[in-house]
Parts: sequence; C-alpha cells; structure tokens
Amino acid sequence: MALTEEQIANIKEQLFKQIEKFPEEQQETIREQIEGMDAEQLEQFLEQNKLMKQGGGGCIFCSIVKEETPSYKIAENNEAIAVLDINPISKGHSLIIPKEHKPIDEIPSALQFAHEVAKKIKKLLAADDIKTESSTVQGHGIINIIPLYKDQKLEKKKASEEELQELQKKLKVEEKKPEEKPKKPEKPKKIRLKDLPKAPRRIP
Repeated sequence: MALTEEQIANIKEQLFKQIEKFPEEQQETIREQIEGMDAEQLEQFLEQNKLMKQGGGGCIFCSIVKEETPSYKIAENNEAIAVLDINPISKGHSLIIPKEHKPIDEIPSALQFAHEVAKKIKKLLAADDIKTESSTVQGHGIINIIPLYKDQKLEKKKASEEELQELQKKLKVEEKKPEEKPKKPEKPKKIRLKDLPKAPRRIP
C-alpha cells in the first residue's frame, strides 16, 4: 500500500486524536514519534499495532464510523457517512466514508451519496465547482469531496475547531422525523329517540 502525502497527514491526525486519552508524558513521546515518520515507517507502525487488519479491525475510518474517533459529521445514510476533513485543502473539503470496510468500487451506493453531498456543499458554500477523488487507505475506500473556488488555491492546512463547528452547523442535514398525521375529530354520534332513557311512568 503506497500512501499519498494527504493520506499520511490524515492518518497521523487521526492517530493524534486516538492518543488524547493517554497520560500527557506518553502523549508527547508518541506524538513526536508519529510526526517524524515517513510513509514506510507509518505503514510499519500501522501493521505492528494491528491497525491494518483485514475486515477493518483497528481501521481509522471504521473507528470514525463507530464514533470511537471524534469527527465532524455532516450527513449519513444506511451505507456511508460524510465528515469534514480536519486538514482541508479548501473550505468544505469532506470525506465520504462507507460504513463497510471495503473498497469504493464494491459499494456503488457510496458514489450516489457522494454526489448528493457534493451538490449540497456546492450550493450552501457557493463553490464554483466540486472535485471528487476516491482512494483506499488501510483497505477502506473513501471519497474526497473538494469544493473549488475562483481565485483560491488548493492548499492543505489544519482547520480550527471553531471553523469545523461552524461549517458542520451550516452543512449538517437534520434528520427528518416522520410527521404525525393530525387526528380527525370524532364525529358526534347521532342520538336516536329509542336510545334515550325512558322516564318512569307517573302514577296519577
């Protein structure tokens, strides 16, 4: 598996999030080790720590789907989720992550979901165009949705929590609850004379 620079940055960032629960002294040491790794060393680290097991065990993207690793989710359906990239190369850069640990070409419905999310991002962020790229990291397929803007270069940078939260609020699809049908008012029952209680006969 040859990792691209973008994939290396994403994996490192997710690893940093996973070590946040460790004691501070350990965090610093591990963070330094991870930061100094090149592509080959990172692959070895993932293998040694069983983060590249078949079937998604320990996969970073599986842990995002299971909400074990924090993310900024903006949409979801039965097959995939859409989250904001924490190291975006443009405003609104998002990842489509299938819920199953499979390559993208085995989950055609993920492409349709990506198209829907891309359309929504383009409209809400007034992007001039949208670029989509699919790749596979640790055996897990993902689709990058990259909004393109005139006079703006594509440049990778770490987004602040405030930026991500603001974008999430703007792009998040609220789950629609099924509307309850208003109950029809009950028709008043017709009262028939024979149903009325009979008055006792008066004795003169």
